[in-house]
Amino acid sequence: MESVLTNACKIKIDNFEGPFDLLFHLIEKNQFNIYDIPINAITDQYMEYLFAMQEMDLEIASEFLVMASTLLHIKSKMLLPSRKEEDQQEADPREELVLKLLEYRKYKDFSNVLREREKEWSKVYWKLPEPITCIRKDEVVELVPDELKRVYTELLEKNRRKMNPNVNRINRIVQHEKVSLRSKMREINRELVKKGRFKFFELFSFKTRSRTDIITGFLAILELSRLRRVRLEQRRIHGEIYISKVEMAPELGKIDARELDSMA
Repeated sequence: MESVLTNACKIKIDNFEGPFDLLFHLIEKNQFNIYDIPINAITDQYMEYLFAMQEMDLEIASEFLVMASTLLHIKSKMLLPSRKEEDQQEADPREELVLKLLEYRKYKDFSNVLREREKEWSKVYWKLPEPITCIRKDEVVELVPDELKRVYTELLEKNRRKMNPNVNRINRIVQHEKVSLRSKMREINRELVKKGRFKFFELFSFKTRSRTDIITGFLAILELSRLRRVRLEQRRIHGEIYISKVEMAPELGKIDARELDSMA
């Protein structure tokens, strides 16, 4: 049993950075609850590690001995019988040790995070910026009147070639077509008065009307349909749109001007 323990210490003892590190190893190894440490078992195992270090002629740091005395003190306090009244007032002798262990675990976890970051950033290489020396050299330019005139003439000629020769003869590039929704609604109403029913493309044909005129006419029949002035019928998809007048609907000429403005 002693040889097995000694071999375990040879492997593990050099990895402990202090007494708290050794305590954490024992707690995790035995799966103890850190808030309810079995002080007898943890003290016995801790002392076995120290005895093994002595057998291997290793120098035991003073903080390991201080922790050993602390564990023995807590163990003796928990083994001694105490009165019930004193137990109610006296705090758990392990409480201070538990708080220190929790604080140590917090810093240990954070050190692991920093170690991972150091490992990751150790693969990054960078180079410090080098100062760039800029040598300023002033040159004296001799201005020759004939050369200056020649360059200026070439610039004027290049600019003249870029201009459209017909720019002075163009009066209007785009003629804006003004189409009123109200006028199209009245036009549709006049057609209904004449025929009572007609096809949309009979009145608004691509051969005789502009695109703006046709779109405005289409919006006009939709607005009249919304106001229940006309009835729209399309028997198949992309087929002819038939427009007929609603029997009880008044003519557009008799509609109130404000209502007509709202249509437009």
